Amino acid sequence: MNVTLANGNTTDFKHSPNDWSSFLPPSSWGAARDPVVAAVGDGPSDQVRSNRLSDSIFATDPDLFLFLGDIYAQGTFTEDRNHYGRNAMDGGPGSLWGRFAPITQPTIGNHEARNQVAWQDYFHGRPLYTSFRYANVLFFDLASSGASMAANTPQYYYVEKILTSNTKAPPPCVVSFWHMPARTNGTIDHERAAMWKLLTDNGGDLVLNAHLHSMVEYQPLNDALGTPSSGQATMVQLVNGAGGHELSPAPTGDALVGWAQGNTTGTIELTLNGAAMGGTPNHLSWRYQDKNGLTLHSGSRNCS
Repeated sequence: MNVTLANGNTTDFKHSPNDWSSFLPPSSWGAARDPVVAAVGDGPSDQVRSNRLSDSIFATDPDLFLFLGDIYAQGTFTEDRNHYGRNAMDGGPGSLWGRFAPITQPTIGNHEARNQVAWQDYFHGRPLYTSFRYANVLFFDLASSGASMAANTPQYYYVEKILTSNTKAPPPCVVSFWHMPARTNGTIDHERAAMWKLLTDNGGDLVLNAHLHSMVEYQPLNDALGTPSSGQATMVQLVNGAGGHELSPAPTGDALVGWAQGNTTGTIELTLNGAAMGGTPNHLSWRYQDKNGLTLHSGSRNCS
């Protein structure tokens, strides 16, 4: 006997009434220390290695968490619930990666893009791309899947309008994050290259990505994702897809890779230097750490 269920429900379960914007972080930071932002992607798969990393992140209690995308394997309602975990945005303690969902700013991965409605539902109606100011740093949360990053597209114009605003100029530090890198193993993705150029030429400092299941820090890249000439504007691309799902060796063969680590789970810890007591940062520093808190590599950058 065939049975059809048609109750009109488009969500997996009843959420709290608070939408995604209720969970944006404060634009100014009042504590006496500088805030720390953790970032990693390619983890939630309900596997032992992935779950242990989520325990590690939860234990370090970061001030903000950037989830760099990919909930495995299809990004369905069921996987979002079971692999990312019960969402603490809905009240209660949550579980797995969902425990720190209220301090999480996610970007959509190529796996979730197959079920965009489910991803947006899990994160309380979050748009595919947005921006926010946290501790007087401008963050762009952009979509490398589900929305084009090419020139002359809505997402491109959205970023351009904010970067070139005459009424609310960007602060010194500009951090962007999306899932799929613009440069991978020496190959440049030409659609994402347009967004990279826009950001680089207008004060961008860091871009955080995942997708590669390893840790990679690139040397400063010019607006064409190549070696800069003297005086050219640059950005630094930090990749961390070492969330625990199918780890990969460190990439080889790209002369512009400054450092890489493979087959290791861990996070990036980004410090917004100068934000304490409501200050405006002009310097960013970061550490790649394994799941035990061991620092594998560190770097820094003065903001534009």
